[in-house]
Amino acid sequence: ISGEDVADHAAVTVLAATTAEELFGARDPVGQSVTVSGVPMTVIGTLTAAGSSASTNEDDQAIVPITTAADRITGGASRDSVQNIYLEATSGHTLSAAYQEADYELLARHRITTPTAADFSITSQQSILSTATSVDRTLTVLLAGVAGISLLVGGIGVMNIMLVSVTERIREIGLRKALGASPRVIRRQFLVEASVLGLAGGLLGTALGLAGAAILPSLISDPISISPTATIGSIVIAVAIGVVFGVYPATRAARLAPIEALRSD
Repeated sequence: ISGEDVADHAAVTVLAATTAEELFGARDPVGQSVTVSGVPMTVIGTLTAAGSSASTNEDDQAIVPITTAADRITGGASRDSVQNIYLEATSGHTLSAAYQEADYELLARHRITTPTAADFSITSQQSILSTATSVDRTLTVLLAGVAGISLLVGGIGVMNIMLVSVTERIREIGLRKALGASPRVIRRQFLVEASVLGLAGGLLGTALGLAGAAILPSLISDPISISPTATIGSIVIAVAIGVVFGVYPATRAARLAPIEALRSD
């Protein structure tokens, strides 16, 4: 959009990527006619994909000269009002200075002497990035807490199963000790069983996660990526949980006296 288009109140528009694709598909939209808010306009260009944020989709819009919008689209008392102004800094190093310059200019134009009383707000990519980083950090902590509680509950479940196993196999433990098995061997046997139990749970959970990653994209229309490192790490953690929570049952089995174990019913 040139200065001449603004001066002439030209009925021209530039379409964003998604808008152009939805209206014309694979065809070149330049030179075609579209209707913007009931006003016929000629497409003079398209924008490359810019992505979307939480507040707006930059790829789903049509851009027209500001004079054309004021006279032919908005009109009335609102013809001179705008909701958003987009500015571009000369570089990333001058972003903070550009932010301050825009703030001072708007305060002066709105005749506001106290910055805290401003009737406008300014956001930058840096502030959006900071907000997104803060939200991601909060969600990470929250998910880590949920995962920690899940691991604790799972570990208690493993320990209970191993305690039941020790109780049901007291005579077997006593017989093995009577035949010469040392407490170290008994302890190692039950630790191996606990680690296998954790491994089985880890593999089952991984299988369910992979199945969910294969099914969910078709339901939510968003791709899901799988991290091999996270997958292997989850299995390792599951085995470690089995070993850690299997220490007490294994130690209890290793401390059983052979005579008392053989006399148990």
